[in-house]
Amino acid sequence: TVQHMPRKMPPLKKAEFLVVDVETTGLATDSDLILQIGAVVTNAKGTVLRSYSTYVRPSNGGSFPWGIENPPAHHIHGITNEQLRQGLHTKRAMRQLRRLARKRILVAHNAKFDFGFIKSESQRHSVNIEVDQHLCTLQMSRLLDPKRAEQHRLTALCEKYNIPLTNAHDALCDATATAQLLSILIASHNARTVNDLYQLVP
Repeated sequence: TVQHMPRKMPPLKKAEFLVVDVETTGLATDSDLILQIGAVVTNAKGTVLRSYSTYVRPSNGGSFPWGIENPPAHHIHGITNEQLRQGLHTKRAMRQLRRLARKRILVAHNAKFDFGFIKSESQRHSVNIEVDQHLCTLQMSRLLDPKRAEQHRLTALCEKYNIPLTNAHDALCDATATAQLLSILIASHNARTVNDLYQLVP
């Protein structure tokens, strides 16, 4: 089960954010699997304090649920079976993510996707990670564009704000770019407190 506990909110200048991105075998949280996790600890100004990345191995043995072919959605993320063999088993990866998430504000671009998968995988492997309360840079960006005149994909926003995105669909590259985007959006919304930020997310 995923436990949800109310947190004390630090002042924005003291807050630390954990910006997360996952690459997966597909879009269905109940049947698809996480293949890579990228996570960046950052502050409201976008300073990266720590980076973490791992491939995620969904089985203990040498074989994979999809057989000898490379994993599903390989054409999008480029992840190979060989890379996954060097990764952490899903349960261990979830435990590491739980440690990183402690006392930090969770963020992702299209957070429903990333935290939906983290919630599903953590429940599947009996690792309690609190992900129900989070920020979404996709939603934060859309609020600045009420007429939806612009694109709000991560690649489009990186181009708009001159944020480096050297390798899209690599989890750590996407998380690092999202961390920079977060700092720009915090300033654009003129947020002063952590609660100001949570007001931006339904």
